[in-house]
Amino acid sequence: MPPRSLTVDESLLRRMARDAAIYSLTRPVAIVMWVALAGALTLSVLNQSTPRAPGQEPPFGAGWMPTIILGLAAYAVVMSVATARRAVRTAMPVETVVWATVDDEALKLGSGDRRSDIAYATFQNMRVGKDAVLLKVRGASVATAIPRALLTDDDIASLRSRIS
Repeated sequence: MPPRSLTVDESLLRRMARDAAIYSLTRPVAIVMWVALAGALTLSVLNQSTPRAPGQEPPFGAGWMPTIILGLAAYAVVMSVATARRAVRTAMPVETVVWATVDDEALKLGSGDRRSDIAYATFQNMRVGKDAVLLKVRGASVATAIPRALLTDDDIASLRSRIS
């Protein structure tokens, strides 16, 4: 059976980058970061509402802490989205024909003139988004993104069974 293929357009890249950013922002390390930021925000707000003796000033910079923490959270989101967009665009520029085949031995991917045969053992886990299938590379902080439209539900089930 020939591989399924499609031509990448700007809309697909944006949607795939959104899925990749969501993946990045909901990984265990990111969740720890969100919990730490929420805790710091809660403490800084409580610090603002603590009654003080007349003439006692709050600690230096305490009034800015909630704003700084919210700024850090926004920065994390913006950087995750920008990194995801850059990674997806690098792998699949606009107007590139991409294809994928789930084979018995390896996942076969192609983008433009490039072709990759990737053993399933290379991947640690996978997440299926609305527009992208994200395969986390074992021992690295990167993931391989494949347009969801290239894979059937049977392909997804096969990938899940092969990636442990």
